[in-house]
Amino acid sequence: MIALAVIAAVVAMCAVAVSLWQAREAKHAQDAAKKSHEAATRAQEEAQAARKAVEQATASAFQAKNVAEEAKKAAAKAEEAVGKAAEAATASRMLADEAQVIAQQMTAQVNGLVEVIAARGSRSGMPTFAITPGAPDEFRLSYFGGPAVIEQLTVSVVPGSRVLGLSQYDDEPPVEHLEVGPLHNGSAITFRAATGQRASAVFQVRAEPWEPIVVRAE
Repeated sequence: MIALAVIAAVVAMCAVAVSLWQAREAKHAQDAAKKSHEAATRAQEEAQAARKAVEQATASAFQAKNVAEEAKKAAAKAEEAVGKAAEAATASRMLADEAQVIAQQMTAQVNGLVEVIAARGSRSGMPTFAITPGAPDEFRLSYFGGPAVIEQLTVSVVPGSRVLGLSQYDDEPPVEHLEVGPLHNGSAITFRAATGQRASAVFQVRAEPWEPIVVRAE
């Protein structure tokens, strides 16, 4: 009986020891499971953060691509504008050259007209007139070599001479024909002439009954 009791006690103690070991192992397993859950949670959060970073990087890449395309379009437009500006500059230069040639031709024609009419006047015994520049846009018309008095004298604008208008007094508006007189032989009058270029200033002078003549301001 005593032996059986001892055996039973030993068996019971073994069972208790096994139970304690199983309980300890179960606790270890529970702690390990908790740590695994926490690690899984952290891994999930890190995965979400990585996914967001990838999405942001993708969006930034798309934005950079769009910016590059817009810059390329702007560069193409700028290049086109530069080409058009160069064409416009070339056209303007050609027009300026053409205008200069035309102005030179008109000046030559006026000079030829002055010479022809002056020669004709010297042969027909016409009165002699001289126009000399004074102050800016001011000219002096001198008369000599003809009748004692010319009752009526007309000074006119010559087309192509760049004279824009004539006036005898400051308060008068410029006109194409300026009526002056009487003018005595050896005397002179002063008048104003709006000119674009004084070097090309020539005028037509008419003294009845003679033909009109062209006089250069020298």
